[in-house]
Amino acid sequence: MGQKLHHGRRSVFRKRSPLARLLPAALTVLGVAAIVAVGFFGAKYLMEHPLSRPQDPASTPGAGSEPVSEDTSAPADQPASAVGTASLQAFTLPAAALHGQANLTATLQSAAQAGFNGVVMDMKNADGTLYYRSATDRAAQVNSAADDAFTVAELRTLFADIRQAGLQPIVRLYAFRDNAAARVLADARISPTGNSEWVWYDNNPANGGKAWLNPYADAAHLYIIDLARELRDAGAAAILLDGVQFPAQTSGTDIDSTANGQSRAAALTAFIQEAQELLGDHCPVILACTGESAQGEKTQVYGGNPLTFGADATAPLLRADGVTAADGQTAEEALAAAIQAKVHQMLTRIKVVEGDKTVLTPMLDTTGLDASGIRPLLSGCKAGGADSYILSAPDGQYDFAALQG
Repeated sequence: MGQKLHHGRRSVFRKRSPLARLLPAALTVLGVAAIVAVGFFGAKYLMEHPLSRPQDPASTPGAGSEPVSEDTSAPADQPASAVGTASLQAFTLPAAALHGQANLTATLQSAAQAGFNGVVMDMKNADGTLYYRSATDRAAQVNSAADDAFTVAELRTLFADIRQAGLQPIVRLYAFRDNAAARVLADARISPTGNSEWVWYDNNPANGGKAWLNPYADAAHLYIIDLARELRDAGAAAILLDGVQFPAQTSGTDIDSTANGQSRAAALTAFIQEAQELLGDHCPVILACTGESAQGEKTQVYGGNPLTFGADATAPLLRADGVTAADGQTAEEALAAAIQAKVHQMLTRIKVVEGDKTVLTPMLDTTGLDASGIRPLLSGCKAGGADSYILSAPDGQYDFAALQG
């Protein structure tokens, strides 16, 4: 399916190992000490800013086959360092918010002033609509770009503008529920039992049923990863993969016959690992999932806890609902305590099962919340041990001035 994976791969979300041991105190000659100091700090700078690494060779996105290059360096016109080490403070913007230049510029400036360093933008939604015009082969077959979709050249400019504002551009791609691609890519979709030419829906289409790509299918993996590589080459600093899951029910499908003895969790883990391998260390993969699944509940659609899938970072969606204040406790204190407990539980799970393999980056649902409602979410994350987070408002509206400081 993909290239052989290097299990010791480094992620820019993780802490770096110590650079070098200090020289013995016996070196007292001033000239030697000066040379050593220059060498030490020069080496440190190069490790943190590896600008001299070979540039990524010209890619051929969408070729329909796996890349043969092992080079994982950053695109030539982008900084080699991507999103920072476990310190992502980001927010989501819907595709519609990316087109008004004046409003977007003001949003980015306000966010940067409030201390944010990343913005997550939708480029493929759960219906399969693409918000940019991909040049990959499979995307050309699917032909699902929105009417106002960006060209790749326009995306390069957009990503450059975001960097200029002091933030990193992060792209969200919804993976396997895909009403558009599943209708076209026969080798990538879930089909009804015994008829690979038909399209399977998770419910009657008249009642909102959707078609799905098959998480076991190589072609489905490559369709998503080709898009991710194209967006990386356009300047995306990281890829957030959402909808990396199976349908809630698969009755009447041929999906079991395509599993080849592989469990659901193994198939999704393999997809994440392949994406990481082909995107390279300078474009981390963030895996979105439900908050319940990250707590070990309602994991059927994943086949296991997504925290254990080995992504560079995992972003469980945490909500503010269902929290009741105890006696003598304010609503804000109760919410902060609830988020803290969830984050602590998730981090404990990661530590026990995965070590430091994934960085917990909660996605905080801010729907209907003002700054006073968002602050407890942020303080709860920090108190629970998560220094990274992503604010998520479907309308893309945030009061950054009120959140500043």
